[in-house]
Amino acid sequence: MKIKSLIFSLFAAMVLFVACDVISEDDRLIELSKPLTDRTALLIEFTGNRCPNCPGAAMIADELLDTIPNNVVVVAMHPAGLSFTEPFSPKVILQSKEAYDYLGAYEGNVGTALPVGVVNNRKFDKDGYLLGSSTWTAKVFEQCYIESECLIDLQHSLEGDNHTVTATLSPKGTLAPVSLVFWLVESNIVGPQNMSHALLEDYKANHPDAEVRSGAVMNYVHNHVFRSTLNGLWGEELGAISAETEKSCTFAVDAKYVADNCAVVAVLINTETKEVVQAAEIALGAGAAH
Repeated sequence: MKIKSLIFSLFAAMVLFVACDVISEDDRLIELSKPLTDRTALLIEFTGNRCPNCPGAAMIADELLDTIPNNVVVVAMHPAGLSFTEPFSPKVILQSKEAYDYLGAYEGNVGTALPVGVVNNRKFDKDGYLLGSSTWTAKVFEQCYIESECLIDLQHSLEGDNHTVTATLSPKGTLAPVSLVFWLVESNIVGPQNMSHALLEDYKANHPDAEVRSGAVMNYVHNHVFRSTLNGLWGEELGAISAETEKSCTFAVDAKYVADNCAVVAVLINTETKEVVQAAEIALGAGAAH
């Protein structure tokens, strides 16, 4: 995907416990002229329904998806064990142990302040793995300026209750040993979300149907929520590949989730470093958000 002139909005969002500042639209615009490659970056958004600043970070992720939909995949992980991710009720549970396992792999823990994000599983020299949301846009674009080493094409089929997603990997040369991970994500989940005062006022202005109670939007829509890994935390090891390779994953969607709102994310990673080589996403139904 080539972009000769792109105007993109950047939000300066705080990631600690202070309220987010509201930045005027004119101050959020920067001009980018460098063309993007065919690489798709993975943005893992560590978030929580009790985190008042997390909706601001989600806005940044959504803008990336709106602006460069072919160059970014977003997965929202709610790590279990953090105060920010405790459910408001047993009817809407977004947290998972696997999400916490990933947070730990990126040097986070129960005391990590949300929101933070990880771009392409990469540890940046200055910033480390866990990035404040104000840096996400720059880091994603930085990764998308790098030529991809491999393309991923995803196909989906359904037989009864069993879904099959097939990934066709097309390397441009010989890849170092890689692994392929399949994740299940779900969108259009309606449930409570805490929100800072500044974000809440803006949200109510744009969502007149918002049901607000004690600083929380009770009918907030959660998207791209990580539900589970479908083939292990770090996937299936494929070794070094240099020719077109197909790998499939067959699974049934747990009855707790709405299959029509789900998607599968395929992540090709370097087996040793865990850095992302390429990512792709395919919807299982019409309700999956992108």
